[in-house]
Amino acid sequence: MKPSPRTLAHEEHGLLLGQLALVLAPQARSLPVTISVLLVLLMSWRWLLWRQRAPLPSRLMLALIAGLVILVAAALVWQSGGNMGRDLSVALLGAFVVLKLLESRVLADATLVTQLCFYLLLSLYLFDQPFWLALYSLAIAAWLLRNWLFLGHPEARGYLAAWPLLGRLVLIGLPWALLLFVLFPRLDRPLWRLPQTETVAATGISDTMSPGSVSQLTQSTEVALRADVEGGPLPASALYWRALVLWQFDGKTWRPAPLRQRHAQPAPGLPATDEAPPYARDLGEMAGKASAGDSISYNITLEPNQHQWLFLLDRGQAIDPGAGAVVNADGEFFTSDPIDQRLRYRARSAPAKAQALDLPTRQLALALPPGNPRSRALATEWAEQYADPAQRARAALRLFAAAPFSYTLSPAPLGREQVDSFLFDTRRGFCEHYASSFVFLMRAAGVPARVITGYQGGEYNPIGGNYIVRQADAHAWAEIWLEGRGWVRVDPTSAVAPSRVEHGIDAALEASEIEALRAVRDPGWLRDLRWGMDGMVYTWQRWVLQYDRGQQSRLMQQLGIGDSVPQALLAGLATLSLLVLVPLVLRRRQADPVQALYARFCRDLARHGCVRGPAEGPQDFAARAARRLPAAAQAVQDFSERYTRLRYGRQAPALHSGELAGLRQALRRLSRQLAR
Repeated sequence: MKPSPRTLAHEEHGLLLGQLALVLAPQARSLPVTISVLLVLLMSWRWLLWRQRAPLPSRLMLALIAGLVILVAAALVWQSGGNMGRDLSVALLGAFVVLKLLESRVLADATLVTQLCFYLLLSLYLFDQPFWLALYSLAIAAWLLRNWLFLGHPEARGYLAAWPLLGRLVLIGLPWALLLFVLFPRLDRPLWRLPQTETVAATGISDTMSPGSVSQLTQSTEVALRADVEGGPLPASALYWRALVLWQFDGKTWRPAPLRQRHAQPAPGLPATDEAPPYARDLGEMAGKASAGDSISYNITLEPNQHQWLFLLDRGQAIDPGAGAVVNADGEFFTSDPIDQRLRYRARSAPAKAQALDLPTRQLALALPPGNPRSRALATEWAEQYADPAQRARAALRLFAAAPFSYTLSPAPLGREQVDSFLFDTRRGFCEHYASSFVFLMRAAGVPARVITGYQGGEYNPIGGNYIVRQADAHAWAEIWLEGRGWVRVDPTSAVAPSRVEHGIDAALEASEIEALRAVRDPGWLRDLRWGMDGMVYTWQRWVLQYDRGQQSRLMQQLGIGDSVPQALLAGLATLSLLVLVPLVLRRRQADPVQALYARFCRDLARHGCVRGPAEGPQDFAARAARRLPAAAQAVQDFSERYTRLRYGRQAPALHSGELAGLRQALRRLSRQLAR
């Protein structure tokens, strides 16, 4: 006859409810708000039923709720244009697990809910993989295993220590996991990508520049990228993270030249073990001489931004082939798809070589829209006064440095002739105002020039050994073409606000204008704590999330393995397999838990001068110990009686676990009395 299924106890219902709540809690970061509210309502309802010991809802009620969940999901799918997507799929799984919990009455239901909790826990990694989530999920997974064990074997609570058992299992599995993670062949790209219900909003540098377009990013403390540079920190004047080249100007907005961006070719690649000598001070300093420094290698971890352009340190020369990048004649690097997840790539930069300027490029670099007569007149005066184009550029920089220009996030509105209005009327602006007006003046003076956008500066984290570049570090500067030198970087902002380049944007603006960023960079123990946390995040991203084929190859070279990764993997697996056999060979029969407690009882009494004789029985030994230790006599007799019943008596198996728990308590009472 088939036995009837075991009904769950009240405490076991609470256990299931608690573990599901802990599994669903992190999902609130990414699930649709409607589904999240529905899950909270269902979980709250289940908690009230458990708290009041009320009966579970009927199947009809659950069917109606399931229909409501499906209707809400269908509405969300219709709203998103028919895309089920990752977010909604996980949300539906969570909703139906809660519904299953609402009908769980027997052990089989509890087992299914626990198994589905593991699936929900794994689904957290479909969104992102921060290091805290790994710690959280491991802790919850261990708790789920413990609960699952006691659900199936409730009698084990009295004699089985679950946490030490799980700890031993982790210690056994950890070497295998580390070996497979480090040595298993890595892929350059994932095999598949998950569809998303909603498109992540684009952030960061745009492909156009107009007054206010860069300054609006300065209030954002979000991280744009992180970079670790070989050879240690760089001079502040070298931290120009270059992205886009803007050529076309309509009097207000600068835009790239689409035709030049289309003509791209695969970017030069780096070998897996690329090494670079120390970095020279500057890649393109406007000091009347060409830079002659060596190249530098570095790694960049770029945050998702929904754009296709990559950031390299000034003039990039080569990039990791795994990035799948292309580069055009202007030194712009692009990926084939928008960057919708964190991307890590290795790159190398060096001073750009002087190249001839062809006629189409020269015409593009001198083109100006009509208007701004006062600026044109000033530029014409410089062209007549200075034969050397570099001297015309210095004249413009002297203008910014001598006249009452100010660097601010709140400039006055510009007139119709925006360049004239800025240079001769308001004289208050941000980096885009200075870069735009400088390039206009240079073109009007006959000097080929273009606008460059990207980031400048960054906070160096000495704990993590990397730069933290935020959206607030967005910047615009200029490049002019000089005979024999090619394109040379000129930052007009450095003339009016030198501290912007040397010490960062927060040093160049008033406290009220960039309070958010200054609060992040405040010195003191909070900054050290933030650096430590960011260092852990960056290390996790670098060595775990972005541990790709290039990282593996470099690590193998450092370990002296080279290209023998498959052989090393097989050797490691064989070694671990042999080590697993060692405990089987040396394993001894575990002592009975009752005998183990009695051995502890004897050791405790021996430490207080009452040693059990080799042929002394339990009752005789207890009587002698009670006479020797009168203060603990009652505890000694209690333990001895419990031990005798368990060791020599006949009891039903259902009572054994309770008696064993009582024996443990008696031993603890004896230990406390002996310690007095």
